[in-house]
Amino acid sequence: MTRSPKASLAILLALTAAAPAAAPAAAADLASPGRAAPQPPLAQPFQRFYLHAGPAGLVYSESARMWAGGMRIPGADVRIPNSLSFAVEAGYFLTPSIAIGFAGGYPPLVKVEARGSITGLGTLGKVSGGPTALTAQYHFTGLGAFQPYLGVGPSLMVIVNDQDGAVRRLKTDHALGVAVQAGFNYMMSEHWGVFIDAKKVFLEAKTRGTLGGVPIRAKVKLDPLVLHSGVTYRF
Repeated sequence: MTRSPKASLAILLALTAAAPAAAPAAAADLASPGRAAPQPPLAQPFQRFYLHAGPAGLVYSESARMWAGGMRIPGADVRIPNSLSFAVEAGYFLTPSIAIGFAGGYPPLVKVEARGSITGLGTLGKVSGGPTALTAQYHFTGLGAFQPYLGVGPSLMVIVNDQDGAVRRLKTDHALGVAVQAGFNYMMSEHWGVFIDAKKVFLEAKTRGTLGGVPIRAKVKLDPLVLHSGVTYRF
């Protein structure tokens, strides 16, 4: 049976008009209950703040220059035993790779012992204090749970108290220096992990007092290595 050209044209126009209506119906079939379209995964929230807390050991690389009555004491030196403290570092991530951290701890009480040509004087005094550090840090990303970092910034040795020994009226000034930092976090969950951190601090403290009634002063290079480990918390 042969259709006229007008009839064929009418059928073609009807099919064309029906096609858009059929497309939503097919999409509805695909989105039927039990076959829901997969949703894109949600991005993990970026934890900007962090805390480090744990024991810290201070290993000093000390040396001194001393003057009595304005004259240099040849061969005079000091020794400062290593000490143990508890320290905390708090920081904020500006980006996933760049952070700023501030570290400080409980100030240990350390002996300053006479060495070199003045060894016979024994304990010159005791000083309670410790270094703080404000560092800019670069954190290496893309290594999974293992997250190493490097940092550098100013350090302030805060002196809390002096106690006399062979040197009377002992007074030690706060000292400003520079700290370099290296460490890593190992994250066991989104919020919790462990860390190991090492800071080398370069600073020199000035101290003064009297020895046998004679004014005495000294410049003591401390340069402590601060070894810190413990728990990481991100939030």
